[in-house]
Amino acid sequence: MKTSRALDQFDRLLAKAGFDIDHPVPLLAWRTFKEFAGMRFDCAGDSLLFQCGVFRFTGTELFHFDFTRQFTHEEDSEYAGMEQLHCTIYYTPTPDLRGLDTNLWSHDCSSLDDFFRRVEQLPEFNLPLRSHVPLRAELDQEDV
Repeated sequence: MKTSRALDQFDRLLAKAGFDIDHPVPLLAWRTFKEFAGMRFDCAGDSLLFQCGVFRFTGTELFHFDFTRQFTHEEDSEYAGMEQLHCTIYYTPTPDLRGLDTNLWSHDCSSLDDFFRRVEQLPEFNLPLRSHVPLRAELDQEDV
């Protein structure tokens, strides 16, 4: 499948799971992202990223809780660009969330299962889930 269809595919999986971007359930998004990670796309490379921290990317300071899938493209065995698909869940940046800032790439892990296990053990993954209500979520796909 072409990577240009990735966002539509992920959005369909989220809808099927009952995910609502206006009232997101982060664990539902994560479970769906794990399912989405098993889908194959036409690209030279494919990596997953979990990242979080307080940023002003939206113009407003928010805590970003983000799952990313990155596709690398080649033409004639030469680098031809990258795309990133993001599922970002936003929170009010409380004092305890301000202390969280991390990222973990799947290519730094021995397998996808190892990546998922390591993310799920991170305090930066668990604290927002246990004690904070997200504001909203956003899905996008962009060239990087």
